[in-house]
Order: sequence, then C-alpha cells, then structure tokens
Amino acid sequence: MHQKCVLYSKFSCVIIQYKGQPVIKETLKIILKEFHDLSVPDLIERDQKVDLSLLRSPIKKIITIIGPRRAGKTYFLFQTIKKLLAEGVAITDLVYMDFEDERLLPMRSEDLQGILDAYFELYPNKSNPFIFFDEIQNISGWDHFIRRLNDRGFNIFLSGSNSRMLGHEIATALRGRTLTYEIFPFSFREFLAANDIVIEENTLYGQTRHRIRQLYEEYLFSGGYPELAFIQEKGTKSRILQDYFNTIFYRDLAERYRIKNSELLRQWLQILMTNIASTISYHKVENDFKSRGMKLSRTTLSAYARYVEDIFFGFFVELYSESARKRQINPKKFYLIDQGLHNYLTLKFSENKGRLLENIVFLELRRRGFHIFYYKTASGHEVDFLLQDNGEWKLIQVCHDLSHIETFTREKKALISGLRELNLRSGIIVSQDEKREERISGYTVKIVPVWEWLLMPKI
Repeated sequence: MHQKCVLYSKFSCVIIQYKGQPVIKETLKIILKEFHDLSVPDLIERDQKVDLSLLRSPIKKIITIIGPRRAGKTYFLFQTIKKLLAEGVAITDLVYMDFEDERLLPMRSEDLQGILDAYFELYPNKSNPFIFFDEIQNISGWDHFIRRLNDRGFNIFLSGSNSRMLGHEIATALRGRTLTYEIFPFSFREFLAANDIVIEENTLYGQTRHRIRQLYEEYLFSGGYPELAFIQEKGTKSRILQDYFNTIFYRDLAERYRIKNSELLRQWLQILMTNIASTISYHKVENDFKSRGMKLSRTTLSAYARYVEDIFFGFFVELYSESARKRQINPKKFYLIDQGLHNYLTLKFSENKGRLLENIVFLELRRRGFHIFYYKTASGHEVDFLLQDNGEWKLIQVCHDLSHIETFTREKKALISGLRELNLRSGIIVSQDEKREERISGYTVKIVPVWEWLLMPKI
C-alpha cells in the first residue's frame, strides 16, 4: 500500500506497508547507496569461478550459490562482483541486498518490487542492473519475484542458508532456470592464499616449500573454514567449531526436519564424525543403537543420511558397480565436510591420520567436480577412489604412511589389482610424505605427497 507523507518536514516519500509496519522506501535507497559508496571488502579469491560469459548469453540463467554454513558464500558473491567491476561494470549497475539486514525486515514477496523501484528512482537512466540477493530465503514466496525478473532478462545471483533453503529446493522453485555453484571451506591452495602464499609454477621448489609443508600440518588439523584461517589460538578455534556444530545440529537438522529425538540425532552425527572415510553399515548402526536401548530403524537412518548430505555436513560415496541395485545395497563410505570438525569435536586426531588424509583427498576431488566411487576388486581388495576425468577412468589410493613394507605391499597390491581389472596402465598413491614413481608388472604407480597433490592443477 502506498501513501504520501512528509519525512522530517523535508522529504516527500513513499511508504511500503509491511504487515502493518511502515518501511520507508528511503531506507531501501539508503541501503542501495551504502553499497555503491562503500568498497567491496577484501577477500581470499576462491578456486571456484562463475563463468561470466553466461551473462552475455541470450539464455539467462539464475546463478545460485550453495554450500555448508560458514563456508564463505557471501564473500563468493563479492568475488563475482569484483570480477564484474574489473571488467568495467559500474558499481551503480549492481543491486546488492542482504536480507538479514534488520532494516529490511519484515518483508513479503510482494514488497520486493520496491527494491527495484527505489533503484530506478536513484538512477533513472539505468536499465537491467545485475541483481545480487544474499539470504533471499528470508522472504517467503521469493521465487515468484525472481522468476519474473528472470523472464525480463535480468542477470541474477542468489545465495541462501541451509536452514531455510537447500540446493535442490532452489532448483525446484526456479524450475530449471538455475546454474548452481558449490562453495566449500577453503581448499589447501586457498588456505595458503589466506596465509599470503600464492602458488605459482615453481613455488614448490623454492624457499617457501618448508613453509607450505608446515601450513599443511595446520590445515590437516584445523581444517579449512575461512574464519579459522585467521585465528591462531586453538581454544578459540574449538569454541567456534563447537558453535558451528550446534547451529548445524539445531537449526539445519533438528528444527528444519522437525526431529523430536535430538539425542538419537546427536549420536548418529557422532558416529559419522568418528568414522570418517569408513564404510557405514546401517545394519551395524541399527544393532548398536538397539544394544544401548535406543530404537532407530533403517528407514530413519536412510532419511538422516539424506539430511546430512542435503545440508552439506558430509557425503556418502557408493561402491562402484554397473548394477544400480549393488550400488544401493552395499555400504557407503562417509566423508565429513571439514576435517577440523572431526579433530576438535572427537579428539581422535592422532589415531585417525590415515582417514583424515583420505577425507582431505575426497574433498579436493569433490571441489573439482568429479563423480566419485570407491572400488572393490574381485578378490576383495579396496581402492579408495575411482573417478572419470575427461572420459578416462582413474584410480587413487590413499595411505598416510608407506614406510612399513607390509602396508606398502597391501596398498600397492589393491591398486594394481584394480588397474588390471579396469584395463588401466597407471594409478596414484597419495601419501603423507613420500614421492617417487614405480613400474610394477607393466603398471605405473605414482606416489605423491598429499600437500603437493592438493596443489596440482590436474589430478
């Protein structure tokens, strides 16, 4: 509802009525102008990049940014804004709104048009600005407005919180009009950038090599959440990660999915965090809960597993098989979104270094967009990762310590068996420190230290 008014006896203005509470369009203009007058904050550039050529395409896609809580989705929007500015786009050609700004609340979907009205009153000669809406899920019915803007040819970028809007829900609401980008906690390369180390062609052979190795140990323990990269005190890191976990537990899971038995849910998450990079047998978990007097059906476990993936708390990886049924019935391996959560919240760092190493390798493969399986040979040997790279199958084995001959023989045997069955000529073993190449029975095995492997431009 619009009406005329006098503000401080000076300004003629428009009032938009929000659920009985007047919100002045002047406020929208102030927020828009604040963004245009303030510089975009400094940031660590992420490996993920938006293909800006899409913005010049006649087919307009809505760019959506999804990922776990506190991974840096808002700053990724700012990174994209900086790229546009570097290409010559004027700051006044951008509309940025953070819908967690209390000055915008409460707001309804029918009030969203007021943002563009305010923009065009500020800049009457402008047309079709780039739209950046952060935490858009706070506005009920937002999708109708966004679809209308998309129909009118606006370039739109959205991000949202896991507790209110999931990636598949965005795709459903916007009916296939989206192109989705996932933002995870820092990769090792990004973590190094946060510590003022930029990886160039020969960096690993220069004076910074030892510093990179030291920082890897910190990354292995503390993880890649951006906020923690700038904090040294372990007690503070522990409190921050505990707060992350509590928010994930209560808001993203218990509240969102209306889970009444919170203790059951907490125990399930504890099992997952303790058993990273391990197969999770629903049958064994069900029996374990029964032995403790807690009832948890396999159907409930399956639902909980889906929730865990939906909110990016972790991922379940299937055994490779051409049979869909075999992929479904075999136990899946679980990988956590960040190793820091495991280390600070389970206190099992020293005994799980091999699994942590495997978890880090998985996350890097996932960041690079690979569809990942684990592989079992006909004789029952397991290879950690099977993936396709440009149409070519690749096998990767992960082992923390190859110094013991029995360990190396076991890992090598599994990898060679997998290569033979899949008719491949070479494979990779990612280790903590060792680096060499071996020829074994006509097969090439490349052994690479993890901190170098993580920085390779190609797998």
